Amino acid sequence: MARASGERALAFTSEELVKLVDGVLPQYTLLYGPSDKQVSAHQKKDIWRAIAKDIWTLGVYHRRSIHCRKRWEDIRRWSKKTAEAELGMASQRGRGARRTMTPLMFRILAVAYPELDGRLRASQQPQGGEYSHILLILHAVEVSGWGRWAVGFPRPGRVC
Repeated sequence: MARASGERALAFTSEELVKLVDGVLPQYTLLYGPSDKQVSAHQKKDIWRAIAKDIWTLGVYHRRSIHCRKRWEDIRRWSKKTAEAELGMASQRGRGARRTMTPLMFRILAVAYPELDGRLRASQQPQGGEYSHILLILHAVEVSGWGRWAVGFPRPGRVC
């Protein structure tokens, strides 16, 4: 799908983003890792072209390698900022809604920022039974038979 000159490109779909991340993560060390100095600019362009070609197979939009690279850098930066916000490391001056981590962001952090990913996962683990009272209440509701009613099913013994 070609676009007219000066017309804005369509936003990446979720399928395209998943395909982009699936294409970049195995090649991450060649593109950005410690061995990236040993890989020539031409080889990096070829990697990005292959990723773009893989995204073209979805048939949504004809993405160029430069757009795929820019979108990857945006996603990577957004993932890092979101993780820092979750950890309370980011400044509180930022505008906009509260960001939440998505599974795609966790995949990116695991490869691009492993130290940040480890700290984030450790901070999301419940500490010393802080949720134990909620689990007991949920268990009591489930055992008493009221759990089905609480989620929209009829109470035990009642006919709809």
